[in-house]
Amino acid sequence: SPCDVVRNSPKRFGNWAPRNSSHARMGQMVTLKWALTMSNNWVSAELMSRINPQDFLRILRDFGINTYGIYPSLVLCLGPNEASVCEMVSAYTTFANHGIHTSPIFVSKIEDSDGNVITNFQPRMNEVISEESAYKMLEMLMSVIDHGTGGRLRYKYNIDCQMGGKTGTTNKNADAWFMGFTPSLVSGCWVGGEDRDIHFDTTRMGQGATMALPIWAYYMKKVFADKTLGYDPKETFDIPADFNPCSSEDDNNGQYSIEDIYE
Repeated sequence: SPCDVVRNSPKRFGNWAPRNSSHARMGQMVTLKWALTMSNNWVSAELMSRINPQDFLRILRDFGINTYGIYPSLVLCLGPNEASVCEMVSAYTTFANHGIHTSPIFVSKIEDSDGNVITNFQPRMNEVISEESAYKMLEMLMSVIDHGTGGRLRYKYNIDCQMGGKTGTTNKNADAWFMGFTPSLVSGCWVGGEDRDIHFDTTRMGQGATMALPIWAYYMKKVFADKTLGYDPKETFDIPADFNPCSSEDDNNGQYSIEDIYE
């Protein structure tokens, strides 16, 4: 659950030692919610070390990440694989849609020259995670916006709607990502070059929060300003009022450590 705790410290897994851009709360026990909010790579790697990478790859496929050539390895937790913006946006529909993944479609209907509908198309939908798990993900991804790496949407761009999101930055600052969603709209932004040698020299300039998030912010402002689109900035996620994000299948008042769960 988002309330489970793990020690926030550098770790080595064989020949691989993930790096962190921040040393905040190093050595302390932190919640998974805090770790995701702050894009903490150490905690992500610790979690991944306890999951079979092949199983994780199957989860990626269920979420609509179908790019060819993804190798099931520990480093998948940090997103080194190729993925299109379309795939990423498709994946994030799962969190806003009660655990139901919605595949993208480009044509919703076909009409003849007189406006008669010849055929309609519906997106393919499948349940990827439980509704409860989707609510837990919403709690964490909203925290990214309200308290973490996506915070400048609030204090700089003054977007106050209820939303979730995630920043992303790849090695050598070659790719900057921001995925954001409201209860009714999921959108994504990627900044980068087709050639991996094209990159920013510093994380301060090349990170997702600096390069991709501002584009998403200006776009969402225009979406909300255009009332013909029908998106309401006051819309909220329909999380049950009595939902406890710390709950687990085992009743322990939500107080667990990662060691408790996986051992």
